[in-house]
Amino acid sequence: MRNMKIGLTVMVMLVGIILQTVAQDVRKELKADVNRSAGIYYALPVSKSYHDTPAPKGKHPYYFSHYGCPAAYYLTKSNEYKSPLDILAKADSLGKLTSLGHDVLKRIEQVWEDASQRSGEVKERGALLMREQMKQLVQRFPEMFAPNSYIDTRSIVESRNIQSCNEAMVELARHCKSNKAFFSSHRDRNWMNPLDNKLSSQRMDSLTMVYYNRFYELNTSDTRLMESLFSDQNYVVQNIDAAALSRALFRLAGSVQQTKLEKQLTLYDLFTPEEIYRHWRRQNAWNYISYGNCALNGGKQPYIQRETLWNMLHMGDSVLTLDHPVVHLRYTHENAVMSLACLMELDGCGVATSNLDSLEHYGWVNYRIAPLGGRIELIHYRSGQNDKDPLVKVLLNGREARLPIESDCAPYYHWYDVKRYYLRKLYRYENVRNNEKDQKK
Repeated sequence: MRNMKIGLTVMVMLVGIILQTVAQDVRKELKADVNRSAGIYYALPVSKSYHDTPAPKGKHPYYFSHYGCPAAYYLTKSNEYKSPLDILAKADSLGKLTSLGHDVLKRIEQVWEDASQRSGEVKERGALLMREQMKQLVQRFPEMFAPNSYIDTRSIVESRNIQSCNEAMVELARHCKSNKAFFSSHRDRNWMNPLDNKLSSQRMDSLTMVYYNRFYELNTSDTRLMESLFSDQNYVVQNIDAAALSRALFRLAGSVQQTKLEKQLTLYDLFTPEEIYRHWRRQNAWNYISYGNCALNGGKQPYIQRETLWNMLHMGDSVLTLDHPVVHLRYTHENAVMSLACLMELDGCGVATSNLDSLEHYGWVNYRIAPLGGRIELIHYRSGQNDKDPLVKVLLNGREARLPIESDCAPYYHWYDVKRYYLRKLYRYENVRNNEKDQKK
């Protein structure tokens, strides 16, 4: 018994060391690129195309399903710029700002001038990213963009999505002469960015709110920032919501990336590395509660994207025997991509826990899952129209992803194994939901 206790103690210590190392990885990544702290608003930079594991002998791609979110865009609400600007401007008029506070006011005025009348507009470098992604896609999978292929593109009716989609299509036209179709319809929202009032109402229930508020308090320290910006702390206490202003300034700091001001100014210097990490942790936990398998609120939030997954499975079957390549390009919101990644359990995104402190230990990191310009792509492979064992692999933000399914040829998976796994998962959820309805009758 004594040896067993010693063994368990050692095991716990080793696990603790491993988890701490994983957490340090996030700190290192934030230090390497502070823009990552913007979480799902982190704008993917233009990068080189990723390496592909060779497909099993005789298999070649015949169907490509892309589900992505827009590139970097200006904040959708002008008040996100104006609110902190007005707060600092009023304090300045009363002589309540420090020299740093006055300097920050001038910086925010520049940020607002650049963003004025551009709510939700894709930034110039964001447009370049969409073009480069499409160029790399054509070069990476040339078989899919042959003259006889059919390309169907759809976007939800949001300006940033339509703009991102258009940039990709313009680039695609330069490289591909195949048949193309583009649609943007409110009707497509039912499966591209669905709503679910039941799940939404459960997202932040009373228990979850208690846990999150506690987590928020433990990861909040705005006193130093307020003292650096305002010369009168009594004025701060009486007139300013310090936590809200701190969040607003941090949001603006992340919004500067990929604008023309990025090399001219920053707002991240207002925060210490520890404060940046804490701001990121709070948003990461909020994203996990909202879109992940958070055990606090029942772990069902990713199922809001079940219609999208149903559609992917249906389309994967419908093109099995076609004699030409098919490409489906879909553009939706970043939160929808995040929910779908969690529903599909890509690269461990399906982790379920009630411990918000453990998220980065498990590798649940928002800017790795669904940053701006992020996407989930399914590439189907076969040896011919009558192939009885088609394969599929999944890319998450361009990288080959792991699925929660056994495979003897990973990162390629047997399509019928994949379809069976996800259909069972979806049917189980629908059965539970229907039983709940029956019990209420």
